[in-house]
Amino acid sequence: MTDRAISYEKILQKSIEEPIDYDEALFLFKETENAVKAQDLFRTALTVRNKEIGNTFRWSGGIASVLPCKLKPLCSYCPYWIKDTTQPLTIDEIKTGVKYIEEQGLKEFHLSGGTDRRSDGREIVEIVRAIVPLTSADITVNVGAAMSEESILELKRLGVKRIGASFETVNRELFKKVKAGDSFDAKVKLAEMINDSGLEFGTGMLAGLTTGPERYKDYVDFMFFVRQFRNLKSVYVSRFFPVRGTPMEEHPRCSTMEGSRIIAIMRLVLRNIDIGPAAGWSYDDIPMWVMAGGGNRIGGVHINRAPGYRNNWYLHSALEYCDRMEYRNTIATASQLLKESGIEKVIL
Repeated sequence: MTDRAISYEKILQKSIEEPIDYDEALFLFKETENAVKAQDLFRTALTVRNKEIGNTFRWSGGIASVLPCKLKPLCSYCPYWIKDTTQPLTIDEIKTGVKYIEEQGLKEFHLSGGTDRRSDGREIVEIVRAIVPLTSADITVNVGAAMSEESILELKRLGVKRIGASFETVNRELFKKVKAGDSFDAKVKLAEMINDSGLEFGTGMLAGLTTGPERYKDYVDFMFFVRQFRNLKSVYVSRFFPVRGTPMEEHPRCSTMEGSRIIAIMRLVLRNIDIGPAAGWSYDDIPMWVMAGGGNRIGGVHINRAPGYRNNWYLHSALEYCDRMEYRNTIATASQLLKESGIEKVIL
């Protein structure tokens, strides 16, 4: 057995009891290009998740987009480049969505997108104020760097539990290239204000923005950058998928295996937070990311503006359309997939 193999095994063994360091995380990315070693990584990350936060999952919901995105230019990968996806939900439609989530019994949901950097956050405050009487669920807000300290504190007074500031990447050069209308420094300031307010903080990574071996450094940089925020409670990992009509329509797709390796290594670094999928994953991927140490939250209901297409073959039983809104309810199918992945209990 080589020293290299011994080092790999020692890192995984160590990780069961304590966080891995930067160099160890980078080493694991390179080593787990080997599929057999990737399986060892997944088993270890699963052990850590169960040890740190258990294997009971919680259902959550989401409503998007609740505000227009006014970034100029739009992020290079964003579906908002496609005209029929740009119109946000109205207040009345958001209320209808909240009532639907309440009927399903979910105890938490998020309101997301878009971003207007000229805003002080009063628009999202008014939305939250309008829906608070309709629900007993915990509310998370994620509308980018478009909030003042006063708006954050008002959201807290209204009962919001968590605010998101999704970096997608912490590679400043890449950020400036693909998110030219956004501001990295404004994201950092928002994250700091969220932490100073005492609210929980959530963020996200977009895997696959960088290609080639250098992408591993970007992934590890992200993990150790967001670790500094003391109220960090959740990180989502989206997988890049090219959307026709966007500037990045020719950019390669991020694979399920890559996304799962990121979740697993992130688990060994960040340990006791919720780590899960977002855009670019389907519910068919549930066993993969769950068995790679992801959890403990899973989306069961998502509501958004009805797109210009209907009845995707892989989601047809989960989709309903009514009054220009799409209701995606995957609770039944996801429950079965979670059970097959060893998750026996999912709570509302």
